[in-house]
Amino acid sequence: MYTLIYDYIELCEKEEFTGFQDEKIIQDVPLFNTEDKYICLTFDDGPHPEYTPQILDILKENQAQATFFLFGKFAEQYPSIVQRILSENHEIGNHTYSHPTLTTLDLTEIEQEILAGEEAIQKSVNYRCNLFRPPYGIFANEIVEKVMALDYKFVLWSREIQVDDWKLPGTEKMVEEVLNKAKNGSIVLMHDAGGNRDQTVEATKKVIPLLKGMGYKLITISDLIKVHENP
Repeated sequence: MYTLIYDYIELCEKEEFTGFQDEKIIQDVPLFNTEDKYICLTFDDGPHPEYTPQILDILKENQAQATFFLFGKFAEQYPSIVQRILSENHEIGNHTYSHPTLTTLDLTEIEQEILAGEEAIQKSVNYRCNLFRPPYGIFANEIVEKVMALDYKFVLWSREIQVDDWKLPGTEKMVEEVLNKAKNGSIVLMHDAGGNRDQTVEATKKVIPLLKGMGYKLITISDLIKVHENP
């Protein structure tokens, strides 16, 4: 069905992998000619009734923005959290309706998944996502083209920063991974649902003040792109 299937999480674990050279696949947003430093925290698989509000509280306390890639099914279940994400000036991205491995579906089914996810979000807010992230980071070139044809930017995350919060590596290890490998324009992958996310919440609480202390401003992916286009 697809000429070549990519597992981005698996690829990022290989030293020889230097990232995709295709500009259509956003992994980070290199910023070289800016006086300020910027980084984006992203949270996948929510909203979650316990963890997402805690993360939103932390972001608010620290005057930081983030991008949330929402699972459509959960967006339907927790509309007030979707509304809060937007009302506090964060960004929402499409993460499909039911979180399938996209390469098990044909392109028509993928389109249905994406549009159903969008419709679920729009039941809560008057908003149209501009960004799409594939579940599990698994995709093919044909899927990238389909996503772009539906008028979304195809977004992954910075390959150098492997927080791996779903493995529950420990809060300190997660914080160190971000601090040691952050660069201007990095996109950090974390999760606010899909399992126990206590470590993610605690890591978020610790890492944001430290990043700000290093001179970083925490903004959304779309704002990162704007800085890149207008340094």
